[in-house]
Amino acid sequence: MSKSLTERDFDQVESWIGTGPKTFNLLYSITRDGCNASVFHQKCDNQGPTLTILYNKEGSVFGGYNGVSWVSPLKQLNQTDEAAFLYQLYFSGNKIQRKCSLKRWQTSSCSISGYGPVFGSALYTDLNTFKSNIQKSTSGEYNLNGNMDSYGKNYESQGTSSKEVNNGHMRVTELEVYAVKDGQRKLPDLPTQWRKTAEWGPKLLDSLKEEIKGIKPPKGHDVPHFNILLIGHLGSGKSSFCNLVTSVFRGRISHRARVGGTSQTSTTTLFTPYDFGEKAGLRLYDSRGIAETDRLDLLQCNFILDGNVPDFYEMTPTSLISNDDANFRQRPTLRNKIHCVVFVLDGSTVDDISTPMLQKLESYRDLLNRKEIPQAVLVTNIDKLCKHISKTFESLTVKEVVDKVAVLLKLPRNSILPVKNYEEEMESDENINILALLAVRQIMFFAEDYLENRKIKQIIRSRGEFIDCEEALDPFSSCTGEEGGFVVFMG
Repeated sequence: MSKSLTERDFDQVESWIGTGPKTFNLLYSITRDGCNASVFHQKCDNQGPTLTILYNKEGSVFGGYNGVSWVSPLKQLNQTDEAAFLYQLYFSGNKIQRKCSLKRWQTSSCSISGYGPVFGSALYTDLNTFKSNIQKSTSGEYNLNGNMDSYGKNYESQGTSSKEVNNGHMRVTELEVYAVKDGQRKLPDLPTQWRKTAEWGPKLLDSLKEEIKGIKPPKGHDVPHFNILLIGHLGSGKSSFCNLVTSVFRGRISHRARVGGTSQTSTTTLFTPYDFGEKAGLRLYDSRGIAETDRLDLLQCNFILDGNVPDFYEMTPTSLISNDDANFRQRPTLRNKIHCVVFVLDGSTVDDISTPMLQKLESYRDLLNRKEIPQAVLVTNIDKLCKHISKTFESLTVKEVVDKVAVLLKLPRNSILPVKNYEEEMESDENINILALLAVRQIMFFAEDYLENRKIKQIIRSRGEFIDCEEALDPFSSCTGEEGGFVVFMG
């Protein structure tokens, strides 16, 4: 966790406060102003409501909201404010959104000269940050001399111990205090779009359609269209994206792919292709949504990539294909293989991806890298991050999510493609279509480059200068390549 909250984090705090839009102005920071109680009071007293945030090296972020002003009495001043609360935003790097409201008739905060922010009473402190002056250690941390010994005394702990908030210590890398005022937050102006495009409008939409119609697989491979595989967790929006692309080219909202599964089951059970004819030289393959505990393992994924799985094959958790299956394609050619894989992630829940799911996606990515298959990521539900679709590439919130996904999956940022699927709309939307076509064009470019590389390898091999051992060295390869050489599966 970095030393600053994202706009979405501030949105969450704003919703917890619950009294309309807020601005957050930094009053005090221990890395900037020093960890000194006197300085804290100089900068934060009589400022009205404030938000205190603590960060530690483990990636935990927590603190408290005080609805009344901090002051500097010589003797402790206990105050009760029903608007006050403690909170968690992250624990050990994982998003934990928890608000702990003040218990009835309990003390919300204690102001006293010589102390930093204190939540709770002088006798029972749920969160006592520090007193006097704390120097930064050689490790870059501040070993605060406060405590959370009475956590849950004045505030509802919801069954959480203090160790599940601060990792069992009071060492922090940063402590900030923000003044909280009524008003709409303003994002800093960007000098340019963080991802440049031509001016949005009917001209760009028509131009993208024509350009995409002209992107075709390289000649000489007998490949009629690019095969694009969609992989994603349950409910990520894979099937909806197939409907989106169909809608763009049909000029009306399409429902070719069935959508509406639950968090436990996928509506997609067949390995389903979606073609777009002359309007676009690609075929999207929709696959069953991935669950943390499902059996779509690397071998099954490899069968799909190598073209062993026929169209419309049913792949349920209890029905997996094997190389002795009657429908198993024993000698696939390049036209049967996957030319680009697109991971599909829900942009509104990127912070909530579980460790097992991330590990599963990473295992697929590693397999793809070994097979030199290009990858992209569709970030869906972008409208939950940016209200105006036409401003997607001006939104800092969208950029934060794109950057985060790029780091999670170790992919270039130009491979991370925001989209908004049709859901409640009944009429085609120009801005949604433009965003979709920008993504489709980039995906087709990746697939085109992959086939061009294959063509170059074939030319070199035909001259006797190079032997393509890619499939022979692939421990997951299970079939005969298009060149006719037999490969033995060594799993």
